Amino acid sequence: MHRIAFLALLLLGVLGAHAQESYFPKGAFSDDTRSDLFKAKWYSSHLKALNEPSLLQLASKPSCESYRFVWLRTFHHPVIVRLDITAGGTGQLTTKVSNGAGGYKPGQLIENLSRSLTREQTNMFLASIRKNKFWELPNYENSGEEGADGSQWIIEGVKGGKYHIVDRWTPNAGPVRELGLTLALGLAELKIPKSDLY
Repeated sequence: MHRIAFLALLLLGVLGAHAQESYFPKGAFSDDTRSDLFKAKWYSSHLKALNEPSLLQLASKPSCESYRFVWLRTFHHPVIVRLDITAGGTGQLTTKVSNGAGGYKPGQLIENLSRSLTREQTNMFLASIRKNKFWELPNYENSGEEGADGSQWIIEGVKGGKYHIVDRWTPNAGPVRELGLTLALGLAELKIPKSDLY
């Protein structure tokens, strides 16, 4: 019995490490290994459920540029908005929503929309990336303010062979909130009541 339990734990550890390697680099979410792996497995489960590509792996292609907002609110459907920059300087916007809950279960894909953006819309977002100094933001903040109920705002970026991720818990202001809202409300035009913007 003990051997079976040990093998099960070993398998979970291997699967968790694999999930982290395919979607996120080690140490992306915490300097504590257990906390880092927990978040990597949690976020990966949502990305897999919504059939999202790994931007980390996309970084192996220097010509690719892409940005993704993963919004996991405890009591609301998970939302993913991804902007892929085309070679011509326009953008392809993909919006996905599942019927799960961000804090509990990924659920199944219930909304999957894709549309082209103009060069002007794309440049507006890229200007926001520069203004908010996305590439210089720390991956995470050890503020100790994370709670049980709230939301994770995760923004990933790939450009010129470089990958960057920023993870914040329930930001009320600042660059991560601004970039997330620009993608979700500005570009994806999601209709979300103010009370649900947490």
